[in-house]
Amino acid sequence: MLIPAQARTEIDKLYHNRHHVELTIGIRKKNETEILHFGPDRQIAEGEPLIYPVGSICKPFTASLAAKLVSEGKLDLDAPINAYIPDLPEQYYPSLRKLATHTSGYTTQPYNLITTIPFFVLINHEGGLFHKNPFRGYPNEEQMLEIIRNTHLKDKPYKFVYSNIGMSIFGYIIGKVSGKGFWDAMEEYITEDLGLKHTFLGNTDMTGYDKKENPCRCWQWEKEDIIAPAGALNATIEDLLEFASIQLNGSRPYLNMCHEYQAPCDKQSDSGLAWRLDKTMPISWHTGAAGPYHAWLGINRETGVSVAVGINYGLVNVEEIGFGILRNL
Repeated sequence: MLIPAQARTEIDKLYHNRHHVELTIGIRKKNETEILHFGPDRQIAEGEPLIYPVGSICKPFTASLAAKLVSEGKLDLDAPINAYIPDLPEQYYPSLRKLATHTSGYTTQPYNLITTIPFFVLINHEGGLFHKNPFRGYPNEEQMLEIIRNTHLKDKPYKFVYSNIGMSIFGYIIGKVSGKGFWDAMEEYITEDLGLKHTFLGNTDMTGYDKKENPCRCWQWEKEDIIAPAGALNATIEDLLEFASIQLNGSRPYLNMCHEYQAPCDKQSDSGLAWRLDKTMPISWHTGAAGPYHAWLGINRETGVSVAVGINYGLVNVEEIGFGILRNL
């Protein structure tokens, strides 16, 4: 595997003062897959594929399941939230499309001033965000409904604001429409529709490390966690590349809508359904972060080439590694 200079520079930074690095880089090109795994000594290591907590890469999976339901006539992206969640107060609610493109008007996280203070007290007591999942158990279903009822939005365009609570409401509705709940519907979709054998929601055993080189286990999730559609996914790099191939190989035409322009995002990208669409090249991509883990997945929509990266440290520039490789292929 030829790693371009830009990506090598970022890998050099990654290994600086970090002594437990597990870095996996995968490339798929014309149905040929190449995987490189670098251990703590930066040498290529062999062994069973590692299962990484891939965090927000869960969002494109959530959008893919939604696209399937749209193709079956079970979901309407332009319908408002209250079309699927009954007994909400009479007021404006954003559409599902706005939830999936982070243009709904919802804030980034589900916390407000009252809930933030005790949350940070708890997080600090348990070692910080590298050690404690801030979304485990909060919000529960009733708290999510309270957020929906008490967030008074206007019928107007909202700028892109990356929203875990917005994506989770989207996933909650997908679960209701499926009749199985989000967790079971997604697990079935992953195994039966996508055929991925090492991708699942919940918890994995991989050890991550915080900024002080202390070991951390992955964020813990429960089946009932409302924020699961935004970040509860685990996967091997091989499975992420397979997921990327499925997106564009024509075997599931409904996935095309995920990579079509849906809304503006920022200076560098537009929004598909959950995916970011790079403005300079035909690349769909997404980053995932979950405590002491980071991942990136990108696809060139014209060539079909895809790149996936996983690492067991947080707060690292994994995007530059992924982009540095994909843009040079």
